[in-house]
Amino acid sequence: MEALQHQNGENERRVMSRIDAALRINYQIISEEVALNDPYDSNFVLPRYFLLLAELDQFDHAFTYELEQLNQKDQQIARILSLFNQKLNLITGSLYDSIVQTMLPIPDQVNLSETGLSFYTEQEIPDHSYIHITLSHPGNFFHIAVTAHVVYSREEENGRFRTGAYFVTLHPQDRVKLANAVASNLGHSEYTD
Repeated sequence: MEALQHQNGENERRVMSRIDAALRINYQIISEEVALNDPYDSNFVLPRYFLLLAELDQFDHAFTYELEQLNQKDQQIARILSLFNQKLNLITGSLYDSIVQTMLPIPDQVNLSETGLSFYTEQEIPDHSYIHITLSHPGNFFHIAVTAHVVYSREEENGRFRTGAYFVTLHPQDRVKLANAVASNLGHSEYTD
């Protein structure tokens, strides 16, 4: 895990590529003392759907790596395991469609970069607060937990609050997932103040 330090936030937000995306987001206000903890620590309240999808994601990555290694040694066994994995994916996909979908929050507009995000909240979050956030892509391309420091929370015309925060803790592999998401959407990116 790496701790990100906020340096000259106004310049950084203008330099970093940002995208607007519809993501499933949950947050909770946390104390400054736990803001540097691992964002996947069991002391944080991680939504059940998030844990399930994150574990399935990790399993898929490990399985894909092992299958590539096995394919170099024994292609026939690798093919059988690949077919087994396809069958398992169909089963988990149907479970996802029938059970998990009912647990998921509705995707909301999030402006995202590798170093921070802004999102809408129903209540104002005090400036300089620390929050724990889980982000899930609706297409299951990533499921990420982070801690962040709130830079601003201002009311907008829709009666909701636009909250901006920079990441305090972010796992290196999660940073790569965010970088890939931002890079794949650069044609639709927006730079914000």
